[in-house]
Amino acid sequence: MLEDYLNRQELVKEYMPFVRKIAYDLVKSLPPSVSVEDLIQEGALGLIGAVERFDPQRNVKLSTYVMSRIKGAMLDYLRTIDWMPRTLRKQMKAIENKKIELMDLNPQESFENMNEEIAKALDMDSKDVELVEREISRNQVLSLDKYLFDEENEESIVSEDETPKEVFEKIELMDKLQRIIESLTEREKMILSLYYEKDLTFKEIAEVLDVSESRICQIHSTILTKIKGMMKEVI
Repeated sequence: MLEDYLNRQELVKEYMPFVRKIAYDLVKSLPPSVSVEDLIQEGALGLIGAVERFDPQRNVKLSTYVMSRIKGAMLDYLRTIDWMPRTLRKQMKAIENKKIELMDLNPQESFENMNEEIAKALDMDSKDVELVEREISRNQVLSLDKYLFDEENEESIVSEDETPKEVFEKIELMDKLQRIIESLTEREKMILSLYYEKDLTFKEIAEVLDVSESRICQIHSTILTKIKGMMKEVI
């Protein structure tokens, strides 16, 4: 028992530098109101829990499991706190509602200049709309991240035989994931937002966007295939 305890303590000590590095990288893309110390604390708790619960019989490498749990703990923490300023949240809601309205009125439109249309409709500067759009993309990254990086998900891009360095490199891909999301069409981004952030079902999204449920399923599958393909290209 004592030997097991000491081994766990050594593992925690070994992975703590990763906790700090992940926290400092993550906080760069978050508002000043989010404390890096809080992220480190949550990551450390995730690390301790991972070391205690790790089961080698699951055929998952310790490094993969631990790194995933560290980052997962930080992301879970971000999802539970209201770190976004009220004004920004209000703007995000207004923009997303306007997007839905425009898509509903023009279901076949590609909306290449949607930001300009939204800015005009909401009496906002187009640059402000772009800034809010980046925050929307950031939220989508947090929502999608667990799907893409969780080793328990059979479709995850994390493999079972990665070294800590390889897992850590993937952890640094959050900014790339955000840029990939920003490159999606407006309709694709809206579907991601409604499904992963608002927790709407495909049927509910179909009703919102006035298309068939099967069409939403098809678009969602295409989006994930596209994102995972682009992520694998940059790994």
